[in-house]
Amino acid sequence: MDVNCWLKRLSAGLLALIICWCSHSSAATTIAVSSEQPRYDLNEVSSYWHTSESLNLRDVLALSPSFQPVRHASDLHFGYTQSDTWLKTHIHNASASPTRWMVKFEYPFLDYVTLYTLRENASGVQHSGSAVPIDERSIAHRQAVFPLTLAGGETVTLYTQVSATGSKFLSYSLMTPEAFYTQNDRHNFWLATYFGMLLALSTYNLLLFFGLKERVFLYYALFAFGFTLAILTFNGIGTLMFWSFLGDNTARLVAIGFTFASTMGSLFAQSFLNTATYCPRWHQVITLFRGYCYLALIAVIFLPIQPALRLMDITGFAASLLMLVCGIYCSWRRVPSAGIFVLAWSIFLIGAAVFALRNLSVLPANFITLHGVQIGSAIEMLLLSFALAARFNRLKWQKERAQAETVSMLKKQEAVLEAKVAARTQALEKLANHDMLTDLLNRNGLARCAETALERCKKTHSPLALVMCDLDCFKPINDQYGHEIGDFVLQQVAKRLVHVARENDHCARFGGDEFIILLEGVSDQSALEEMRNRIEQAVGSPIKLPCNTLVSVGVSVGFSISRGNNDTLASLLREADSQMYAVKPRQTTRDYGCDSA
Repeated sequence: MDVNCWLKRLSAGLLALIICWCSHSSAATTIAVSSEQPRYDLNEVSSYWHTSESLNLRDVLALSPSFQPVRHASDLHFGYTQSDTWLKTHIHNASASPTRWMVKFEYPFLDYVTLYTLRENASGVQHSGSAVPIDERSIAHRQAVFPLTLAGGETVTLYTQVSATGSKFLSYSLMTPEAFYTQNDRHNFWLATYFGMLLALSTYNLLLFFGLKERVFLYYALFAFGFTLAILTFNGIGTLMFWSFLGDNTARLVAIGFTFASTMGSLFAQSFLNTATYCPRWHQVITLFRGYCYLALIAVIFLPIQPALRLMDITGFAASLLMLVCGIYCSWRRVPSAGIFVLAWSIFLIGAAVFALRNLSVLPANFITLHGVQIGSAIEMLLLSFALAARFNRLKWQKERAQAETVSMLKKQEAVLEAKVAARTQALEKLANHDMLTDLLNRNGLARCAETALERCKKTHSPLALVMCDLDCFKPINDQYGHEIGDFVLQQVAKRLVHVARENDHCARFGGDEFIILLEGVSDQSALEEMRNRIEQAVGSPIKLPCNTLVSVGVSVGFSISRGNNDTLASLLREADSQMYAVKPRQTTRDYGCDSA
């Protein structure tokens, strides 16, 4: 009796467990929603099915395929597939009043997304996706977003058809309109900041290139431009605002942008790290890789879209890894700015890794993990911009230093030139006013000194005396020994006259063997006679020639003194000349000759 009772109870318990499990499984496929909760994750309450045929909802319902339940969000990461993916979700409005919702797909890079809403008495269809023109989308948004209205207590089935040439990640959620637009505003703010930064950096470095003619700034601007083009398209902003007309080629633009960025990134790394100077082997390796990038860039233009995207992934990964290893080597070799280059590329790779781990559901889904590539690239480009700014400052400092050195050198050259000009001017002035043989004043120099002396004497009311000396018996010496000896004799006579004259007197060679001495402040006749005797004695002393022969010359001396304001050099010369020739016959009667030493 007791055994039968326990068997009945055991059977009833097992039946209850089976009923509970079945009811739980059934409940897991239908999600009850209420407007009191702003967001519901639809991933783990959905099921999926792949087909290589292009079907519509009627075809799917007729086939009644077996949908696979989604046990984890990572099950919805399908990577690159050729087939279409169908999602099925049951939604029940737990509220008695109508509610409005938004069905939102997180991943924006999905070509075609079609949402079928199956109700008891009707069905509806909506279209969206990055390859769908804006006016054909259910909501003009960068992501696939569909409005959904549920009547009180209504249960609907959502069938979603997704066709994409790129990697498929079909995480999606149900949100109230208020929660959707709040999240959308927040995401748009950060995306606008991100793209504004990229645009500003590209423009700034392009202007630096035009101003400094340094190619490193051009390569950075082109690298940022290619990356921005690809990310704009990848995030759906580009198709939403600029090129929704591309249709199926939208995905190709992503491949072109990232491949072009890889090509320009290799050029930037070579220029920034100056690998041609510091690491010639790495320079050759990167040059070869850049040749591959050029071929890849041509290939992604003409290949089918999915192979082009796969080639883009390979090229981008290889470029990032190659740049990082090259930067580490250059940092080890202590190449200038290599450390910040390694830090920048490391952060970029971390951002890409976060994005990949989120796709694999290793990390939770949030704004940071979904946009890891953008965040990493933003930090990377900021760091590289700081490094470029440091290079700009260094170039500016070098330019200013070179300009300062140039100015200093020009000033030195100008000073040397001015000194040479002054010396040359002085030499020309001396040549114009001095006799080249005796270094005494010539006629021109005598005229200038006499004019100044006469003006000074007029102001001070002091006399000016002029002494004219003419050599006697000089011609025989010149004829006998030649002009060189004659010039030697004239030089010795000039030195003796300078020695006889006072410090402020002016001595000049007036002609061939005629000399003039200007004496200021001398009016006493006895002083003039004493000057005559000194001149005759000095000039008449024997002169030893270079050949050790002694010769003697005489001198005839005439005086003139300024007496009024109308005196001129010419009048003084006439008077002195007249007096000199008055004594000349007496002087020439003396016996001057040559004696051997």
